[in-house]
Amino acid sequence: MFIALRKYNNEGKQMTLTGATRSKLSRNYSLMCPDSHVPLNLPQWKNCQVIYTASPEMGAKFCQFLVNMKAGGSFCSESPSDEFLLLVLEGEIALSFSGETHRLQQDGFAHLKAGERFELVNQGDSARLLAFQKKYAPMPETTDAVTSFASSLTQVPAKPFLGDDGALLQALLPDAPAWDWGVNVFEFQPGATLPIVEMHFMEHGLYFLQGQGVYRLGSDWHLVEQGDAIWMGPYLEQWFAATGKVSSKYIYYKEMNRAPGL
Repeated sequence: MFIALRKYNNEGKQMTLTGATRSKLSRNYSLMCPDSHVPLNLPQWKNCQVIYTASPEMGAKFCQFLVNMKAGGSFCSESPSDEFLLLVLEGEIALSFSGETHRLQQDGFAHLKAGERFELVNQGDSARLLAFQKKYAPMPETTDAVTSFASSLTQVPAKPFLGDDGALLQALLPDAPAWDWGVNVFEFQPGATLPIVEMHFMEHGLYFLQGQGVYRLGSDWHLVEQGDAIWMGPYLEQWFAATGKVSSKYIYYKEMNRAPGL
């Protein structure tokens, strides 16, 4: 049941408010759509607006957020324990770390390891970022090392997922014991699906980059499209089917190479 309200904007034009949204927060998942965004002005993010789409307050063990950077917007991180994955959605930013500055344009991304001091600056009119942030879970027995680097989605090969040419996967981070998370981009041709209903202890944070589809989250079915963000908690039943006339693409985070905490 929806209750429709009428109001008038500053030009006197009548507007109808239904109180309807596709956004939903459940016990072990959330779907946040752009119409539900509430931007924050945070001291660390100068001349920026930050929109959190997943955080510990809803049950997640990581943060996923969007950043709208105005001209001159900046951020500096000196966290000793948090690692970041940044993806440029629009515009161009300057990212400085380890004595070098990288210019990341749309589809450029960077991984910043825990303890890496880095600085972001928007030198254009505006820029939009997607970020994943979590505390690093070390594994002392490993001999490999986590690194910070900058790259682009155009430089990461897309491989058929389980032999399906209609579902292509780009792995943005190495799959090695020292790395405690993975961030991938999944592209589905119209009609393509995940091969099974997945159910596992790893969390997911997900953001739709392109297209539309249907996502099963637990016992619920949701229409999803570009700009939507999803958090999936442990052991949530999950499945996706791409619809529409163009391919559907999303980026997602998952825990890697660590057993469940006891």
